[in-house]
Amino acid sequence: MKDVTCVSSTPLALGRSQEQPALPSMPIVFLHYDFFEDQLNITCSATARPAPVVSWKVAGSGLENSTESVLHPNGTTSVTSILRVKDAKSQVGKEVICQVLHLGAVTEYKEVLNKGFWFSIPLLLSIVSLIILLVLISILLYWKCHRNQDRAFHKPDAHVRGYEIVQYDHSLNSTSYVTLP
Repeated sequence: MKDVTCVSSTPLALGRSQEQPALPSMPIVFLHYDFFEDQLNITCSATARPAPVVSWKVAGSGLENSTESVLHPNGTTSVTSILRVKDAKSQVGKEVICQVLHLGAVTEYKEVLNKGFWFSIPLLLSIVSLIILLVLISILLYWKCHRNQDRAFHKPDAHVRGYEIVQYDHSLNSTSYVTLP
């Protein structure tokens, strides 16, 4: 390491600075993706000194890219690039490459986009609503069927014979007669 001489209006103890010059650092890269309904967000973040440049190699259309940089107190810079894919289904199973350019060298970070079970929120809501509707209809039919059976069993049969009402109570196995005036 070279000695660094510092010119200052404040006298130094030995005339030399105790600080180290900023050394380049290799980039630390994170690559991940998230599915949200029918949209896919792929994030590539690289932190290094000097600031790295992040770019993408992706096949397809309907892509939007946004990049932001943050300078840290230790002299490193984090560059985060977010790639938004409108038609996420078209990218499932395909490879996405994040390229990081740092000190003249390009390093590629690859990820294959996998989505276990593909569904959308509207489809899921439709299926749940249909299941709830079928359960309610089943409960209603069951209740109505048992209600009619209970009425037939407990309701006495009644019919008019001349001026007499004849009632037969099935639950008591008895017949009663009422004469009308």
